[in-house]
Amino acid sequence: MNPGGQYWAGVGGPPAGQPWRPSPGLLGSGPQQAHTAFAPLQYSPGPFAAPPAQAATWDQAGLIAALQQMSVQGSSPWVMDSGASSHMTSSDGILLKRLPTSISSILVGNGTSIPVTSHGHSVLATTASTFALNNVLVVPSIVQNLLSVRQFTRDNHCSIEFDAFGFSVKDIPTGRVILRCNSDGDLYTLQPSTTSALVAASSTLWHQRLGHPAPAAVARLNKNNLLSCNNSGRSLCHSCQLGKHARLPFTSSTSHTAAPFELVHCDVWTSPVSSISGYSYYLVILDDFSHFCWTFPLRRKSDVHQTIVDFVAYVRTQFGLPVKCFQADNGTEFVNTATSTFLAAHGTLLRLSCPYTSAQNGKAERVLRTLNNSVRTLLLHASMPASYWAEALAVACYLLNRRPSSSIHSEIPYTRLYSAPPSYDHLRVFGCLCYPNLQATSAHKLAPRSAACVFLGYPTAHKGYRCLDLSTRRIIISRHVVFDESHFPFADVSPVAPPSSLDFLADDTVDTMPCYTNRAARPSAPAVAPFSSNVEQPPPPSELAGPGGRGPVPPSGPALPGGSGPVLPTRPPQRPQHRRCWSTLADRAHQHLRLCLLLCLLPRNPLDL
Repeated sequence: MNPGGQYWAGVGGPPAGQPWRPSPGLLGSGPQQAHTAFAPLQYSPGPFAAPPAQAATWDQAGLIAALQQMSVQGSSPWVMDSGASSHMTSSDGILLKRLPTSISSILVGNGTSIPVTSHGHSVLATTASTFALNNVLVVPSIVQNLLSVRQFTRDNHCSIEFDAFGFSVKDIPTGRVILRCNSDGDLYTLQPSTTSALVAASSTLWHQRLGHPAPAAVARLNKNNLLSCNNSGRSLCHSCQLGKHARLPFTSSTSHTAAPFELVHCDVWTSPVSSISGYSYYLVILDDFSHFCWTFPLRRKSDVHQTIVDFVAYVRTQFGLPVKCFQADNGTEFVNTATSTFLAAHGTLLRLSCPYTSAQNGKAERVLRTLNNSVRTLLLHASMPASYWAEALAVACYLLNRRPSSSIHSEIPYTRLYSAPPSYDHLRVFGCLCYPNLQATSAHKLAPRSAACVFLGYPTAHKGYRCLDLSTRRIIISRHVVFDESHFPFADVSPVAPPSSLDFLADDTVDTMPCYTNRAARPSAPAVAPFSSNVEQPPPPSELAGPGGRGPVPPSGPALPGGSGPVLPTRPPQRPQHRRCWSTLADRAHQHLRLCLLLCLLPRNPLDL
């Protein structure tokens, strides 16, 4: 090796006083100057060696010629070689991806080793298709591009058939001819289509050419050798962000609670159908640890604050535990000064979801869906009108707390909260026919001792059943009730309501109701409402007007663990009003007159009898 760092091809050195020139290659004349403009090696003289007489310099003209020659050599044909173990080329300009060089030289047929400068991956673009060229070795000493048959068929999943006129490249799964090359000379050659076809475009450019598809589509086409695409990283597409922006996926929550009321989820559901007592909303509160839920029917969303205050007091009194954290959406019924001040005074955190991101309050949303599905099913099974949704909601919540929940590994919420199993012996079918005992309130001894009623659920403050008398519109709470769970009185009172009448309970519907301009066009429904205040009924006009006439004033009452909301104040039972007519008065006067005549005819002395 001379001081300039270049290799001699033969034994000995160049003649004295003459510069070194590359010798002819093993397969023909040597390459052009493009592969002789090497950088000089770093010379480290020993302690006794003399410094070199002249330092090597860059040949700028040779470098420019080399760059021009590299672009020309990219279009040279490839010779099919069944004895080559790798693809070989003399130009490194065709490499699309360079790899660390682990091979320093190769051994040719005459036993001579020739150096390998680099290696990498490339593509071979033809008029018919584009083929992958993997592990291409850059060997400056060769003058023909050698195409390894073994490497080519392995990388492109194809087969090659040679004949007297050329060769055919076939797809192995289908047997279809992908490429046909006819050769005139003594070698099987493959001519690329154009020089520019070998220069692969970036993935960003192909992303724009294909109409901004997903990155996987471009990668798939590149893997199938249908595109000449390099592996440069794709930058963020501004147009895709504006035109195809989608919400990011949610990851599974990893938060866990170790005790009740460490985290409480809450949400408000709006009903487009008012209940028979004027309720249009209900608040659901779900304990994260036990999955026990409470529901509170509301007339206005502003009642949420007072309900939360009562619930915090109920938890502290009944369980001796503080509510550590509330999880809610970004609604104004939770984000207000009164609620924030109250929670801050009790050291309770308020966690809110991002605006219009209800999935962050997922547990409350899922329990709303579960409750609404149960309410819809209960009303349809009992043939009850939609205005009784609040009654069905109380029963649905009561039963949900006594069923196994998959969210807590099939445990029962009631058992987790109260550390005791619930009882199921008292459960009955909602809306069925029932007969409560009325002996204590009968008018006389010959009056009926019971009446046909509708079972509406379980009272929160009594150990009994709530029964609706359709004739008197009264709620009867009794323990002595006989049930006929196969008969439903509402199915006999009115035609069965279609399932579409309960579409307002679906999650994917819009909160709209039909508007009837003609009174006669309104659908007929039984105007049946309970008489007692223990069940839903429209409040009197005096109670509907709040301060300043802005709306109804909700009744106050403590929250109970039954899940049916605050207990309404009870009123003394009122006797049904009877119309007085002249015929009834005449009959009573006639009876009174006959009694007086009879008394006059009796003897004054009892002994006369």
